[in-house]
Amino acid sequence: MPTETRTPLLVCDLDGTVRHGKDELGHFVNKPSDVVIFPEALEQLRRWKQAGGRIVAVSNQGGIALGHMTMQTCAATMLRTHQLTEQLFDKIAWCSHHPAAEDPEWARCWCRKPSPGLLIEAALDLAAKHSEIYPPYMGLLVGDRDEDAECARLAGFDFMWAKDWRAQIHEGGPS
Repeated sequence: MPTETRTPLLVCDLDGTVRHGKDELGHFVNKPSDVVIFPEALEQLRRWKQAGGRIVAVSNQGGIALGHMTMQTCAATMLRTHQLTEQLFDKIAWCSHHPAAEDPEWARCWCRKPSPGLLIEAALDLAAKHSEIYPPYMGLLVGDRDEDAECARLAGFDFMWAKDWRAQIHEGGPS
């Protein structure tokens, strides 16, 4: 019998899901001042946390591999995201790789969505830290792109489109 506590895990894409992305801003989120949080997403994060679940953000940040931003700027942008979401994330993880990068070390990885590597790594880190397990049947991945849906499928998680997830606030539906 496992000694770990079974805990629901919410995995959120960031851009276009929790914070405004290219569609809303007209450009990628490349610096802390670009971060704008969807109010409905913040409310959904609060609801999940109040119900006793853990929350992880997973985000492709290929601009690092392509030279559009530095790792330090990305980290500062993630910190700003964490601050504006009331520090509700238990972990924020990102993939710095991009298949168009010139350096093969930056072009190939196991963590870029749709691969579930980043999600799995984050869950294992949290599990060790909190003596919990995150069974896929208790997991939900929320995103706005096909790569997010495929990542959820590969990880065995349920998937919900970001717009539908955020709209539940106005419909009074479950989080």
